[in-house]
Amino acid sequence: MESPSVPQVSFSKHSGLHDSDSRFVEEVIKVISSLDGSSSMKLKLFTKFPTRFTIILCNPPKMTLDDMNQILLMNSKIISIKADLTSSQLKIEAYKHNDETKLKRKRSVGFDDIHIPSDYDLSMVDKKDKKHIEGILRNVLGMTTMEFTSEIHTSAGYYDLKLRDIECLNIEYIAEVVQKYRAFITETIFDYPQHQMTIQVRRNDTPITSIRQNVSVRKKLKVR
Repeated sequence: MESPSVPQVSFSKHSGLHDSDSRFVEEVIKVISSLDGSSSMKLKLFTKFPTRFTIILCNPPKMTLDDMNQILLMNSKIISIKADLTSSQLKIEAYKHNDETKLKRKRSVGFDDIHIPSDYDLSMVDKKDKKHIEGILRNVLGMTTMEFTSEIHTSAGYYDLKLRDIECLNIEYIAEVVQKYRAFITETIFDYPQHQMTIQVRRNDTPITSIRQNVSVRKKLKVR
């Protein structure tokens, strides 16, 4: 496995940010820089709005949904985390330190039940697995406004759903789909270098004891 290399990301205190917001940016960089493949990552920071700021990390490494959730736990003022796989960008929007807005996260997200396009090939999916494979695809289609490219790779115990040419995705929406199909989805990977998302789905006849049914508990990190 490739060893993490020193990232080419430099950050100094920004005049448009409070010290606590600057520390949050530094912690985000630190967390993602610890992942393999982060050496080409670059930072963009937008602070012109009075109440919010946006962190954009260009060319981030391959990340899992757990990696994304770790960032979400770092700051209660995060508005959204979005994965733009086509442009290879991770976008984090948060309220500034002096903004008193209290962000209440929705417990669940509703998705439109979108019909799966006829050119999506599901012929390799076993009959007893089709219901949840189709459900996952319908949910992802329901959170996008444009169709994306879908390929399904099969193995003895799993299906790998590889989604490309997909618009910017809200990580909390993806987490909702993973939670809904947690008995089948074993891993979700945002592969920025390859511009694709991979959702690994357990075959119905693969023992459920061999997968994680729940996301690993992480210590909640707070930036002071």
